[in-house]
Amino acid sequence: METELYQEAREKGNNYRKKMLRQLQQLIKQKQKESELCRQKFFQPDFSSPSAYRASLGRYRKKLRELLGWPLTWRVREKPRLLRRQKVGHDSLGLIERIWIDCGYGLTLYGLFFQPEKPGPGPLVISQHGGGGTPELTAGFFGSANYNDMTRRVLKQGVAVWAPQLFLWAKDFGPECDHFHLDRQLKHLGGSMAALEIYRLQRSLDVLLQWPTVDRRKVGMIGLSYGGFYSLLLAALDTRVKVAVSSCYFNNRFLYDFSDWTWFNSASFFLDAEIAGLICPRPLYLEVGKTDPMFLVKHARAEARKVAGLYRRIGLFSNFRYREFDGTHELDRAQDNINFLCQHLQD
Repeated sequence: METELYQEAREKGNNYRKKMLRQLQQLIKQKQKESELCRQKFFQPDFSSPSAYRASLGRYRKKLRELLGWPLTWRVREKPRLLRRQKVGHDSLGLIERIWIDCGYGLTLYGLFFQPEKPGPGPLVISQHGGGGTPELTAGFFGSANYNDMTRRVLKQGVAVWAPQLFLWAKDFGPECDHFHLDRQLKHLGGSMAALEIYRLQRSLDVLLQWPTVDRRKVGMIGLSYGGFYSLLLAALDTRVKVAVSSCYFNNRFLYDFSDWTWFNSASFFLDAEIAGLICPRPLYLEVGKTDPMFLVKHARAEARKVAGLYRRIGLFSNFRYREFDGTHELDRAQDNINFLCQHLQD
């Protein structure tokens, strides 16, 4: 006669699993607290003067490049070049072109270039879209969504604008592009999507800053959401960017830890405040929407205070601005962000 096998209610082991999860969560919180001390010990630039501060940042940029991986860790083998320029139109604000840049390693970068009527050479601003976006959307070609006419608001100041396309477009704008999957594939191989995009942006600057209409000493960047992430990161790694505006991104990265915003052991070296510290003492504008449902404003404040402290210590607090505006996940409709960007480019 076959014996009856033991059985029990399916939820019987739930408390044991709950305890396991709580233990892991407590360990993670403990290690996060310890990482704060690691970052403080690691990030120790020279505060004796603005020039000393700038000179001391080289090793930190090298470490950040190493965390992000290739192609930022590779030596540039092929000189980037302009592949094609195509006139799109000419309106009251100036000339509009589509351009394609060969970045090397078989990679190209497509985007829109806006040249104001004002004769050059003049400032150049990178206008960076966010997740699901395109250069055309930031320019308001068919509506402007939450960019609130970002590109043309800069252009109206008489500043040339380069609006590049990153691997972030929505399915309405082309083939399916799963940047999280692409990032995982790159990380398997020692790279990352962030490294790839920063590399392509840098190579585009290599080309555009040779144009006679562009003043290579006056380069800025503005971006929303993912564009805010890339504005912060490019300015941190490339000192050719003289002023940066990051909208609706800067926050507590432990709470908003998208997989392509995190790298192995990065919390021991760089979170948002330390990356912003690589921009200091250059002008930096951080804005967050008070009613942003994606990234709550209350979590950004403590990190912003850390950045403010860096600028205060070297006596250049006027170069930093943190603003909580009346809005959601969007570029602030007020002109303070654009004014900050363009005024510092004209200085």
